[in-house]
Amino acid sequence: MDTNIGKLNIGFGWAWLLLGILEAVFIGLFAFQSDWLGGFVALTRRLVILSHIAFMALSIVNIIYGLCLPAANLSNNLKKTGSYCMVLASISMPILCLLSARNSFFQNLFFIPVVCFLIAVVVMIIGQFKSEI
Repeated sequence: MDTNIGKLNIGFGWAWLLLGILEAVFIGLFAFQSDWLGGFVALTRRLVILSHIAFMALSIVNIIYGLCLPAANLSNNLKKTGSYCMVLASISMPILCLLSARNSFFQNLFFIPVVCFLIAVVVMIIGQFKSEI
């Protein structure tokens, strides 16, 4: 068993959490301006806020994923696949939210984090309920 499995997700999760906090500081500077980014109900503003939520939540998900991954009953290749997919999904989701706030074309790319999350979660589920593959 590779003892480094999961460390990528844990380290990434803490670093991504820091970026989420920095984004929160920036958003907080303008949050009480009712006309910022088109107002409270504007899609642009909602996507920027969703980006912040994705930064924060997916950081924690990565930390938990990294802590659970070493105990998953899987080959190292499957563990690495799940780990990389979780990181890629966590990078692409908030970035796509921000890009979509500027240009609606990027909304067409949300399948990327969704597919990556799906793969990572399926890998973890298999590792929790199956014998070594």
